[in-house]
Amino acid sequence: MVKIPNEVIDRVRQTVRIEEVVGHYVELKKRGQNYVASCPFHEDRNPSFSIHTQKQIYKCFSCGRGGNVFGFLQEIESISFVQAVKRAAELAHLELDKQYFQEDPGLQIDPQKQSLYRIHEKVQEFYAYYLVHTQNGQAALDYLHDRKLKDDTIRTFGLGLAPENSELVLAYLEQEAFSKKSLLDSGIFYLDQQNRLQDRFSGRIIFPLRNRSGKPIAFSGRRYRPADDRGGKYINSPETDLFQKSKLIYNLDLAQSEIRKQNQILICEGYLDVISLYQAGFQQVVASMGTSLTRDHLAYLTKLANELIFVFDGDQAGQNATIKAFQLTTDFKETRFKAIKIPQEKDPDEFIKLKGAPAFGQLIHQAFSYYEFYKEYRKGDFNLKDAQGLSQYIESLLKILSTVQSPIERQLYVGQLAQEYDLDSDLLEEQLARIHPAQSSASSFKQSSKTRRDTQATIASSSSEVASSLPIKSQAAFQAEKVWLGQLIFYEDSWNFVNQQKQMPLMYHSFAQKAFNYLCDYYYEGHPFPLTGIVDQMEDPQVNQLLTSILWDHTPLDYQVQTMPDCLAIIYQAFKQQEIEELKVKLSKYTKEQDQELAKETILKIMTIERQLKKKN
Repeated sequence: MVKIPNEVIDRVRQTVRIEEVVGHYVELKKRGQNYVASCPFHEDRNPSFSIHTQKQIYKCFSCGRGGNVFGFLQEIESISFVQAVKRAAELAHLELDKQYFQEDPGLQIDPQKQSLYRIHEKVQEFYAYYLVHTQNGQAALDYLHDRKLKDDTIRTFGLGLAPENSELVLAYLEQEAFSKKSLLDSGIFYLDQQNRLQDRFSGRIIFPLRNRSGKPIAFSGRRYRPADDRGGKYINSPETDLFQKSKLIYNLDLAQSEIRKQNQILICEGYLDVISLYQAGFQQVVASMGTSLTRDHLAYLTKLANELIFVFDGDQAGQNATIKAFQLTTDFKETRFKAIKIPQEKDPDEFIKLKGAPAFGQLIHQAFSYYEFYKEYRKGDFNLKDAQGLSQYIESLLKILSTVQSPIERQLYVGQLAQEYDLDSDLLEEQLARIHPAQSSASSFKQSSKTRRDTQATIASSSSEVASSLPIKSQAAFQAEKVWLGQLIFYEDSWNFVNQQKQMPLMYHSFAQKAFNYLCDYYYEGHPFPLTGIVDQMEDPQVNQLLTSILWDHTPLDYQVQTMPDCLAIIYQAFKQQEIEELKVKLSKYTKEQDQELAKETILKIMTIERQLKKKN
């Protein structure tokens, strides 16, 4: 794909109005010259999303997201930068050269993949038409209606029917002149004993499997007639250049918008479970591809939401799958994991039909933590009337409790367990500490209290909207870094100072250093001033938040030569203060060990640095 020239990007950015674009997605209210709204990226009861019309940027003062029109489109539609430029151009009614906007850049490089995408697109078209618009599709359509699926839902998910006669779909594809090799490589077709192409899904209801961009890349076919005993209930496409079963997450393309709003993902096992929940209004729902959930799935999904809820079948197999899923979660400490236990051994699809959406919403509200689910799930495995059985049960629960990150939550569970079985809570605490000493409630609670005090001190000394999401270690250095970077963005003369330095200056915070590195690359590429376009393709969320904050806060003033060295002096001071703190820790250690020589040496180092700082001041 041809790279979009910077002048084209600039023309689109300068033509389109960000408030007009955002207005397509959220209700804006005018406030002075600017606009406010409820943030579309998280649950926002008090409008904290603002648009600066003069600077043409947006910022949420709650979740910290921000950027320009391209960044907004990338975030709201989960599209690439190139697609965002294309979308913005469309909204501004700009005619741009189509060579810049091929939807899938890889297709230009790999004609074989382009052919596979096209085959899947055409086959899905045919399957969907055959289900809805032919007499032969009526029985399958009736089956889906009997499963309480609405016509709109059938269209939304692109459901279809593969005819018994493979010649029909092959005849439909003839107009595209696909090669026999491409048809075989798609995984949709195979060769029979007479060396003829056959549709592997013939006679089955089709569930298209789409990538995150919404492109069909594989299919799953389901038997629907009682007398049909060919193969398993479901048949999936084999793995191809487009489709790797372990990597695809079903329905992520449709769910991602609601996932952002709810900051939550419901994870099911089956396609029909997903479709039923989506139809009932729970549109943050996905499923693994007929395989057990993997750590790779969780690693990907935890980047999209802070809460993941397992919604597996209520039978024994579903509960086993839930426990296995929970066992994969211990590495993801920043994410809340819960599970729903569906009554009467129903699956989610059955429960929705039987009890309705409000009842299912209540199940979500009452979702179990790992400990709570395990406690109920394992209770029947032990003889709780026997002292040995009860002891084994309690010990198994304490092992799960040792994985709970929150010391308060852990302490509450210990208290409940002690009360329920008339046990000494201190005894349970001691046993918990033996299982995993670092995770005992008492020690962790003390440690986390100190962490909270340190964090609160940092937040108190900084603006709440920034400190709540950026790891600021020195407020003075952070403010100096913001001014420094702002100078480099808005004033070309500031780069004279940078170029005169014998060594590239260092920022105190890692995210500020990254921002400076990006700015250097952007400046030396020859972009015009001001360098506000740097946020166009910024993928690092912390850097994007920092730069957006700088753009938002900037007030046009004349360039002051002394500003640059003043900022570096403050940043230098932060480095030296950190060095002093580290030396003081060592001094404390040497003093306890009565190592007078090292203690004296360390004191001299501290005094030397303090003298250097006084001279600088």
